[in-house]
Amino acid sequence: MRQKHIILVSLIFILLTALASWIEHKPVYIPKHRDFDKIYKSGELKVIVEDNKMSYFTVQCDTVVECDTLGGLQVKMIEEFGKEYGLNITFFEERDLSKAIDKLYNNDVDVLVWHIPVYDDMKSRISYTIPVFTSRQKLIQRKYNPKGKDSTLFITNQLDLAEKEVFIVPGSIFKQRLEHLQREIGDTIYLREIPGSNDDLLFRLVNDTVIDYSVCDEFVARVLQKDYPDVDMSTAVSFTQNYSWGVSPTSPALLDSLNTWLAVYLESKEYNKIYRKYTGVK
Repeated sequence: MRQKHIILVSLIFILLTALASWIEHKPVYIPKHRDFDKIYKSGELKVIVEDNKMSYFTVQCDTVVECDTLGGLQVKMIEEFGKEYGLNITFFEERDLSKAIDKLYNNDVDVLVWHIPVYDDMKSRISYTIPVFTSRQKLIQRKYNPKGKDSTLFITNQLDLAEKEVFIVPGSIFKQRLEHLQREIGDTIYLREIPGSNDDLLFRLVNDTVIDYSVCDEFVARVLQKDYPDVDMSTAVSFTQNYSWGVSPTSPALLDSLNTWLAVYLESKEYNKIYRKYTGVK
């Protein structure tokens, strides 16, 4: 009887071990997305974009005369891709990157046109295009003023972020970088997410002394700093990284079409012109 009991327990253990191994190695299910052939036939490309003054924003028209109601470097880039293939671009606005990725994953949109650092651990859900930008993530704080009354520590070294509160947009890619930075410095950085916020709002809150620290992409920060000259962005919290657009891993032809077009367009005079317009880089 004891021997039968041992055999039964052994069989159960083997089955549970096999089940655990199957779950661990089970392929991640990715919904089938429409690829470039279906997009081309439909005549519509659905694009999700981030809301900031460099990537995507709405323009207030002062007259009834026809005017361009959308601005932003990434908007103008993807519109040029649409013109190349005769596609109408439908834009969906989002501030939370995690929600934007969910919409891409769920086949609600075709392309994620965003400042996304290329992270290996995101490649199961996103296929990255060739790099569109190289950029860094910058600490946003008020400029050092030795004669001012602001007692906030002006940070020039990432180690000084220990025990500090840093405010970010919910679902921001910066959260992952700051969590990595915590491990690198061996101390806690208190991450605070402000629902409904965007980079512009966080810049203003730092400027108005409501919060002391935030993080922003360097490209976006350059643009926003023109409106908030008392805000400093000199301290980097990441190395220079490649930033790309994203499509579903099940849309290889769309990825190839974007990569082929980007490789030519990023070297063109047209791109240099709008790049200078929206970044202020001469």
